[in-house]
Amino acid sequence: MKKYFALSLFLLLAVSSIVHSAPFVDIQTDKGSITVELLPDKAPITVANFLSYVDSGFYDNTIFHRVIKDFMIQAGNSSVNSVQQTTLAPIKLESNNGLKNQRGTIAMARTSVPDSAKAQFFINSVDNDNLNYKNNSNPGYAVFGRVTEGMDVVDSISVVKTGLGDVPNEEVTISTVRPREGDLVFNGLQKKYAVGDKINLSLKESGMKREIALDLWVAVLLPNGNFLYLSKDGSFSTSTSIYKSAVKVEETSHQVLTLTVPKGLGGQYTFYAIFNRVGADISDLTHSLRSNIASSKTSLTNK
Repeated sequence: MKKYFALSLFLLLAVSSIVHSAPFVDIQTDKGSITVELLPDKAPITVANFLSYVDSGFYDNTIFHRVIKDFMIQAGNSSVNSVQQTTLAPIKLESNNGLKNQRGTIAMARTSVPDSAKAQFFINSVDNDNLNYKNNSNPGYAVFGRVTEGMDVVDSISVVKTGLGDVPNEEVTISTVRPREGDLVFNGLQKKYAVGDKINLSLKESGMKREIALDLWVAVLLPNGNFLYLSKDGSFSTSTSIYKSAVKVEETSHQVLTLTVPKGLGGQYTFYAIFNRVGADISDLTHSLRSNIASSKTSLTNK
């Protein structure tokens, strides 16, 4: 079982450069939380536009104003806010990016004009092939992310009773849309060290301040391809191990390693760190990841 966990982490970390650049946002609704992974490598303009609205609080205290069973749920209409909000300029349509309007994907709503999307978005509750890019005459709708947690919430919203214009009879509210808790960055690691040099490696949190406690995991990929995990006592273990449990929100700096390089440790070493949901196993990262995957590399020489 431990080998399976280690393999799962290895496979995930092998694509960490992709995960690291993919922001996560949590959509808090009165029916539960929906976590969305944004895909800037596929839809950079659309993701940047969406995050601009998120950062401004545009989506806070709004509703899902259009719900169609066995189709999608839609939000982001500024006219349903208690205070009318101004939208940004419309963006270029990025529907021809290889992403499909499959169940659980998030896409931008627009008018019949291709480059007209502003703030409104929808989450597909089923596979909607008719919304995919076909050609320039039938460009479809731009997918820019996917739900990683909370499809049960999407499903519960998708079956609410609606009236004229597919508006829910009872409001389904969005209290907040926020970037996922935790942004980790390694500090202090040089590109190369020789025997006798001192390594002083730390982790710092940047970006949005955390509001909840999280588990912190730290691992190092050895030159032979094996992983070691930093344990609570500060030692490294071949077994999967949490470094810090339930890290408090005020703990924003974490000392990882202080070491004078001995002989015999030549090769490249890559350090990784993640925040995970408190108590969640490392094998459940798909649904419990609560930060980017921070990474930093160094090479040790025997000279």
